[in-house]
Amino acid sequence: MIYFKVLALNLAIVLLFPVVLMQALWVRKKTAVLPEPEGERVLTSVQGSSLPPTNLLVVGDSAAAGVGALTQESALTGLLYASLSQIGPARVSLHAKTGFKSEDVLSLLRDLPSENFSSALISIGVNDVTKFVSLKRWQQNIDAISALLIDKFGCERIVFTALPPIHCFPALPQPLRALLGWRALLLNQALVKSVTACSNAEILYVTALNVRGTVVDIQQSGLMAEDGFHPSSKGYEMWARLALDRLTPIHQADINGSEKTL
Repeated sequence: MIYFKVLALNLAIVLLFPVVLMQALWVRKKTAVLPEPEGERVLTSVQGSSLPPTNLLVVGDSAAAGVGALTQESALTGLLYASLSQIGPARVSLHAKTGFKSEDVLSLLRDLPSENFSSALISIGVNDVTKFVSLKRWQQNIDAISALLIDKFGCERIVFTALPPIHCFPALPQPLRALLGWRALLLNQALVKSVTACSNAEILYVTALNVRGTVVDIQQSGLMAEDGFHPSSKGYEMWARLALDRLTPIHQADINGSEKTL
């Protein structure tokens, strides 16, 4: 069924290609290019503690890198670290870059030296949508990323952030917005299929950015940055808060186990 939807989408893209191409060029020309925020990308508070730390790996695209926030402290990694370090010893490592697709994240993980992480949070997909990565390649990359995170980095929990509702992005005109949004929905469906097959992995949905929302809803939420593509600091706060609900149980179990042995 999903591949029938892909076929229908590809047909729509072909029919609307001249219009979509002009709109894509217009969006690229008019949209502000926001930089990745300054700040440390490896944050640690493990020194001098006898408790096992939460060792979190954050990987992905420009959203993972914090574009839309002024500093890393107000972006995803900094907010996660601030909360985790209040619970106990923590180390958060960020490896992300603007423009990264799923295959770029896969290459990044292959090149990184082996290190044990208790959890991983991944943000990818928007660039796979805009650069028209095939559904098959997307699924293959997701499967390979999950396998690497488990086999090479020892991750006990892997959290993939679902693609946002691109069909509501204020910066995109119609019909470009609808076509890219349709692609995002299909990639999300494929992500569910891949993640379901991996016992260590799950999908995080940012509930405020739901698929039934509208452009007006997104604009009024204050969750998006001025470019209309990336989270604002408020958006990162919500994302981090939801992610912590998925990432902290392992840490709490480790602390409880350690306390029993004291």
